[in-house]
Amino acid sequence: MHHGKDRARRALAAAIGIAALTVASSVSVLNAGAASSFKAPSWTLQIGHAGSAFVYPWGMAWDPTTGTVLTTDYNNYQVQRFTASGAPDGVYSSKTALGGDQPYGIAVDPSTGNFLVDDLGGYLRYSATGTLLDNVSADSEGAHYAPWIAVSPTTGTVYLVNSTGLNTTGANAVLMFDKNDHYLGQFGTNGTSCNGQFRLIRGVDVDSSGNVYIDNVSNHCVQVFSSTATFERSFSTKAGLPSGEQLSSNTRGLKLDRVNNLVYIADAAKQNVAVFSTAGAFIGTIGTPGTDCSGGGQLDGPRDIAVGPTGPVYVSDYTCFAIDVFKPLSDPTNPGGFIQSIPNPAIPPPAGGLNQAVDVAVSPIDGTVYVTDTFNQRIQEFQGIGGATPGAFVQMWGSRQPVLSDYCAMDYPRGVAVDPVNGNLWINDTRSGYIKAYTPAGNGNGQLGCATPSTGKVSSFGEFGGQVQAGTCITCSPGKFFYARGIFVGGPSDNVYVPDSANGRLQVLTQKGAELPGFPVKCGTTQHNPAAYNGCTGVTVNRTTGTIYAASINQGVIDVFSPTGALTTTIGATAPGGNLGQPFDVALSPDGSVLYVTEVKNNRVSEFNPSNGAYLGSWGSRGSAHGKFLTPMGIVVDTSGNIYVNDFGNDRIEVFTP
Repeated sequence: MHHGKDRARRALAAAIGIAALTVASSVSVLNAGAASSFKAPSWTLQIGHAGSAFVYPWGMAWDPTTGTVLTTDYNNYQVQRFTASGAPDGVYSSKTALGGDQPYGIAVDPSTGNFLVDDLGGYLRYSATGTLLDNVSADSEGAHYAPWIAVSPTTGTVYLVNSTGLNTTGANAVLMFDKNDHYLGQFGTNGTSCNGQFRLIRGVDVDSSGNVYIDNVSNHCVQVFSSTATFERSFSTKAGLPSGEQLSSNTRGLKLDRVNNLVYIADAAKQNVAVFSTAGAFIGTIGTPGTDCSGGGQLDGPRDIAVGPTGPVYVSDYTCFAIDVFKPLSDPTNPGGFIQSIPNPAIPPPAGGLNQAVDVAVSPIDGTVYVTDTFNQRIQEFQGIGGATPGAFVQMWGSRQPVLSDYCAMDYPRGVAVDPVNGNLWINDTRSGYIKAYTPAGNGNGQLGCATPSTGKVSSFGEFGGQVQAGTCITCSPGKFFYARGIFVGGPSDNVYVPDSANGRLQVLTQKGAELPGFPVKCGTTQHNPAAYNGCTGVTVNRTTGTIYAASINQGVIDVFSPTGALTTTIGATAPGGNLGQPFDVALSPDGSVLYVTEVKNNRVSEFNPSNGAYLGSWGSRGSAHGKFLTPMGIVVDTSGNIYVNDFGNDRIEVFTP
């Protein structure tokens, strides 16, 4: 086990990637000198601003030492505490300690009041008053994705789930630490049985006798182990249940009612909470499916549960930015009845507010600006620089829904592009693997969610999958996307170009999803962590010649491909230092004479002559003043040459005039 420094190194590697600066010898490297007459463009306009929901509830825990409930505030990178009646009772920031990772599960040690918060590679231990006591990394123990945590009420032993559907070859196991955060070992092996073998795990808790209950989602069972990690028994969450009561393959948190010997499992797909006895008998459900965050006990996106000693059941509804509180099923007057929401009413992210938005696109037909508001799980539309009120919010649509193929469903959308022929909007919905297209009108209701799910939908294709091992993409059939980030629509034949980032390749498809001959092709390098910067992240195409430019973020270059997929050269060696500082996205000027590149690491935009690779100059530096950047990502140029930069770290779009 390692503390502090190892976690910091891991977080840094995940955040900025590992530079691989060598280029294949068969590829020529352009080497022209910089232009002496370079003139940086002028800042013109800011679009959007920082804007988050009051709470993005994820993990839940009841604190018996204070009679309060805790939730990990996922996209605000903090923990919030509420009284039993729903009043705010404390906020604990964890973003710095987490090294950039979000907080997932949370558990309370009832003997001390310490609460533990996990992330992707370990956990944080806080005192009851919110003082950070320990920062525990489990990297050396093989943790690749650790989103659920529990503490034994009898011994203080910590159980940390290591499991993810994002890494198809990673271990599915439970790591154990003692009450002083020393590593004890782990148990479980990959497999499809329910006798100590695991696939995807999404929930863990410990009963009053020290027995460990594990929600083995993919194997459709709950497995029970003794306090010494010996397999004891299991019960099915599918077999033997009526068809309408069988749990889905998208269950989330598992929590125990230690007083009444009940097991609660949040089912994100069925949008309710299933209740079992600890012996495995199905008892019923709490909550009803929702579609529009209308409240009253509807659950649109349940993630986890906390159970108070007298029975109130607290459910985090991530989609609706609220914690819903219910009576237990044992209540004699209103079993499972809805009590209230926290906060009441819910406070969603404001219109025009951005939360780690990644990409920006401008319609060449009417100048409308579209932004993938990634961590608010929606698309926002603004007036462009030529609009009646430049930068004004127009409308938004999308939210995190249980059926990811649905028109409204968004799962961390990152890439956005506009078809220059008809103005249709295209989205790369990164985590779902879907590529979706909409008419320019979009949803048209200007509110969270979608009132008319069929309105505006043009096309949808894709599948989440694939993975690189030893430089080879396995199970990587065309049309599968693994943490793909950017998208471009256009070129001579109006095709769809997608940097399939974590698969280390570039896909080029028709607007119906058919792969073009010669594609996909290798693009960039990949790392172990699929959520880190991988492969190529942004792409643009010369609309006349069909030449493709793709940003290879970890190699520090722009790969240049022929229209048929041959890698012809790279651009970047003429930049200061001989390479680019993590190039993320690319865009061409209207006449194709200038290639613009956002550099994540250098917080700037660099310009090149795309025909010979000559470095023209750079503009921008780290900061929050207009004209400065903090991790610039998406970039696009409108028909008048105005440049729109998605200033990721400052939650805004900055617009410049050449």
